[in-house]
Amino acid sequence: MVYTSISARILLNIEALNMTESAGNYVKHRRAPVVIPTSNGYILRYVPVISGESIAHAYQEILAKIAEETGLPVCNLCRQGIFLKHTDKNVFKRTGIPAPDFKKPESVEETIVKHCVVEDIGGFLNTDAALKRTSRFYAGYMIPALDSIKTSAAEAQFHVRYDPLSIQTQAIYNIEAGSALYVLTLGLDIDGIGVSSIALENSKPKLLVSPEERSKRIEAAFKAMHLLVTQMLFGAKRTRFTPNWKIMSLAILTTHPLTLNVRPAHTSKYIEETIESVNHAVELLGKGASKIDEKALLAYYSAEGKPVAGESRVSIYEAKTPDEAFNISYEYIQELLGMK
Repeated sequence: MVYTSISARILLNIEALNMTESAGNYVKHRRAPVVIPTSNGYILRYVPVISGESIAHAYQEILAKIAEETGLPVCNLCRQGIFLKHTDKNVFKRTGIPAPDFKKPESVEETIVKHCVVEDIGGFLNTDAALKRTSRFYAGYMIPALDSIKTSAAEAQFHVRYDPLSIQTQAIYNIEAGSALYVLTLGLDIDGIGVSSIALENSKPKLLVSPEERSKRIEAAFKAMHLLVTQMLFGAKRTRFTPNWKIMSLAILTTHPLTLNVRPAHTSKYIEETIESVNHAVELLGKGASKIDEKALLAYYSAEGKPVAGESRVSIYEAKTPDEAFNISYEYIQELLGMK
């Protein structure tokens, strides 16, 4: 499996990227409980967060736009940012995709994947065929970094809609805005793109699209992730609450054939910790009677200092910008998949 894992520390000031309910004229920022280690044990604190659902929605919107621009198939609903995902036969009527034989799950999966790259990569659940295709894109909640969580906050900002001619049309409203050094974690199962998720008797993966189109889909999936992170194209209320933001550091780990992950970026030493962890994993996998030749490349950018690392079994590249880290990683993916 070719798998890419990403972790980043992103400074966001005055953001309203993920709100929850409105209580009268008060709009709340999403919060979640986080357990924080201290010198005296653990404490629980509710902090501003941005949900993985919000991030995944933005990713799929970007992917749909890239697909439309590059001639990849995308269904009518996904093109509009409506991700119903062919949940049942009624959705087929709205998207214009020919309905398959729902008694054959493999036919349903192939039909949907061939006609929509968003559902190929973003997954779907069809209840009529009892078929689930797991998303190839992974996103976790963005939460404040544990080493700076005490400096995170969400506070209501007072606003007034003013009308000098009519007091009845004036309105007072409050919107909570959050500020924090957030941790972003993402993953992309590249091997699963364009490939059936239904197990076959011969255990060989079945391609649902041509090899040429699969390469285009992999490129689109990676470009969407690149834009999502480096252009901060996620979250709501950006028309009036576009946050001040900066990527403080970023690590992209690409591995094959087994899945290894970047450590969550809760301290500035997470890149060093990732290098150490992956080195140990590669060393362990290469031992014994069942040796595995695990390949790994880590590309990173950091404005918080260069990580200290000795000899490594992992290919490590320091990038001058986050964009360069993505470019290095994609070149490695192309090499692993023979796409060059």
